[in-house]
Amino acid sequence: MKSFDPNLTNYFSKKTIKLTFQQWDYKGTAYVEIGGNTTFTDLLSEFEDADTLVELLKESTSKLDFEFKDLGEDEFEEKWYRANLLNDKGEVCECEDWTESLPEMLVAIELVDVQREDK
Repeated sequence: MKSFDPNLTNYFSKKTIKLTFQQWDYKGTAYVEIGGNTTFTDLLSEFEDADTLVELLKESTSKLDFEFKDLGEDEFEEKWYRANLLNDKGEVCECEDWTESLPEMLVAIELVDVQREDK
């Protein structure tokens, strides 16, 4: 981000956040947008919640450079997801696991843009 206006935290603003997921040398990046009158630090706890992460990744405004699919619940009411991460060689690591484990793959959270929302 070239410049950060701290005054925007006092207004409704659209924050673009870069999320990096990783296992071994396989990575995936998602850019998600979150609006409202919240600071970036207020949002950090949101990324610990697996259900919130899944919903953010499924948003139509989110841009992902990897495949992600919410697989829903199994017969035991456990929620599942599938993510295909890539390494630098273009090789794929298919990750399929309980949704609860998704925050464990989140290795970086970066605020990349903030824009004031017009009412």
